Amino acid sequence: MSVHSLISRFPKPVKDAVKERIYPPLLQEGEVVPEWHLQSYDDSWHRHNKRKWSVMVFYPGDDTPGCTAQLQDLQDNYDRFTALGARVYCFNLAEAASHQAFAQKYGFDFPILVDRGGVVARQFRAALQTPFKTYILRTVYLVNPERRVRLANRGAPPAAALIRSIEALQQATREGM
Repeated sequence: MSVHSLISRFPKPVKDAVKERIYPPLLQEGEVVPEWHLQSYDDSWHRHNKRKWSVMVFYPGDDTPGCTAQLQDLQDNYDRFTALGARVYCFNLAEAASHQAFAQKYGFDFPILVDRGGVVARQFRAALQTPFKTYILRTVYLVNPERRVRLANRGAPPAAALIRSIEALQQATREGM
């Protein structure tokens, strides 16, 4: 039985208290994110683009119900992210073959990056390290072109909410706020 499945059986208040004690704290708004450079399933290399916003999605597993729904929502809104000058990057521990099958099955246009050992996930505090295994915690960051966290969320916020956040933050930046 995994840690996640064990925790999911607890009542919500107990579950929240356990998560608060064992999950690493999210990177804070305004904090500069770590540099990263990872390969996608198609052998292309990716890193933070200094001219674009980044939607960084750490998800637990390829082709699982929750992760599939989350990434399909991102894909359904992919053109809107692109129009706003935002790149969507998804991170997971699985190998390239698993990511490729997942991306092809659902037609994902964004890169799904191979984070072997969860190195990048740990830097972004999106992983829970146990003595036996690394668990990816469903985590989303919105990062501006200056590599600063503008939104940090544990869970799967809807793509529409991320888009509204990007629009509002871009407007505030244009207006000097």
